[in-house]
Amino acid sequence: MIDVSLTPNVRSGRSNSDNVYLRMIRFHEYGPYYVLSALACSFVAKFPVDVNILPVLIFVATSSIFGFVINDIADAELDRKAGKLRNPVASGDLPQFTAWKLALIFLGVAILSLYSLDLPGKLLGIIVITLFGGYSFGLRAKVRPGVDLLCHASWNAIYGAMAYTVYRPFGYVGLVLCGLLFLSSMLMELLNEIRDHDSEIDMIRTTATVVGKRGAMKICIIILLLILSLFVSLVIMGGLPWVLLIFSPSIIFMVRPIVSALNSGQGEQYLLSTFVLRGAITVILILVAYLAVKVLGFW
Repeated sequence: MIDVSLTPNVRSGRSNSDNVYLRMIRFHEYGPYYVLSALACSFVAKFPVDVNILPVLIFVATSSIFGFVINDIADAELDRKAGKLRNPVASGDLPQFTAWKLALIFLGVAILSLYSLDLPGKLLGIIVITLFGGYSFGLRAKVRPGVDLLCHASWNAIYGAMAYTVYRPFGYVGLVLCGLLFLSSMLMELLNEIRDHDSEIDMIRTTATVVGKRGAMKICIIILLLILSLFVSLVIMGGLPWVLLIFSPSIIFMVRPIVSALNSGQGEQYLLSTFVLRGAITVILILVAYLAVKVLGFW
């Protein structure tokens, strides 16, 4: 692991160079979640899926990386002042010109992957790219309270819609699935803002810095309850197998850390990592159970 406290002149070697690009791309932070969400929506629409889903998955991966890279470019000066040297442009490990070339490469692949999609798919893809651009530049949505959450929530919801409509016209089931993705992504971004609240409060305006950490945590609890309501309604309406209702109590494990942080006034910085771990485990278990039911022909 590279010590980012070192100056760029101290760092050398191919492994260091590779690490810089991995830090810039940051696909491991949100990318797998986006890809898994798209796959889940495609499985619900059609099981088993075929190669027609590949262009969507390629678009999800490359467009999200494009978004990560331009976000770090836009935040370089801010991250430098805040001492967040994870950003290679801010730390001086990667020239801004090189970062822009990297962003344009991934943007080009993302646009090419839209070629085989139908018109609605192409339009949704263009909307995603536009939202990524507006989040970091232009509208600069990330420093506009409320809009920051909407942008983050929209990306994953649109990815889900793109995957779902490859196999089935958009209807109630698709709408609720995208609603679940919308709310879960909004929750993750709000938890991220809670974690960074103390370092950002004097520098930028986000939803969390405006409503405060306690207010943001209360909103998180409301979002989790809405997620549970949508999940249960999707099962009741026949969009998912009834057996998946056994996962409903898992909401307790999601809410408990937030309630504990509210009561103790401590541990807010760990909420995001806790939610990511518990959420990933829950989603994987639900997906495995769903696939098992489909394979065994029980639904």
